[in-house]
Amino acid sequence: MASVQVEAATKDYQLGKTTVPALRGVSLAVESGEFMAVAGPSGSGKSTLLNLIGCLDHPTSGRVVIAGQDVAALDDDALSDLRARTLGFIFQTFNLIPVLSALENVEFPLLLRGGPHGGRERARRALDEVGLAGFERHRPDELSGGQRQRVAVARALVTDPVIVLADEPTANLDSATGESLLELMLEINRRDKTTFIFSTHDPRVMERAQRVVRLVDGKLAA
Repeated sequence: MASVQVEAATKDYQLGKTTVPALRGVSLAVESGEFMAVAGPSGSGKSTLLNLIGCLDHPTSGRVVIAGQDVAALDDDALSDLRARTLGFIFQTFNLIPVLSALENVEFPLLLRGGPHGGRERARRALDEVGLAGFERHRPDELSGGQRQRVAVARALVTDPVIVLADEPTANLDSATGESLLELMLEINRRDKTTFIFSTHDPRVMERAQRVVRLVDGKLAA
């Protein structure tokens, strides 16, 4: 069963009087439990596609269906609920909240969705799973790049998402740290059948992906 369906999606941006097409009729189905990479040069539309799948933006035309729900049919509250309960996000620049500790950053999505009590303990277990037991009180500026990305992975996974969207997650990491993080995500994919969709330039991600789709100038390459 497809956890993501993108049907003839286009996305145009207006720069003054100029229309810039970022996606040009992309159709894509991602099966539940896939570990998939979207590759392509800068400006090819990779991040735009992830933003549509992540319900962070709307297509200019076409359709996006996430976990059986047509995104266009959802109001703002329903979209927020879908993001909170179905999707996890890992960003190239980590996007951690500087004034919060590692534990508080991981717990934050649980607080946003008003989950049951015990969120602090769930966040602690998530940090332990990514190898950061003992770093709960550290703020982001007290952690290395690899440790910050591990906090971001724990934050993405603490809500038990069906789909994790990872936008260039290894780009700012050294080779050993990137390799270790990638193996961690592969293990989570195998164990929990979580769907992972990467945008990436990293050949290591592409080598391990079950499937690589390539975007060129906003279109899927043949």
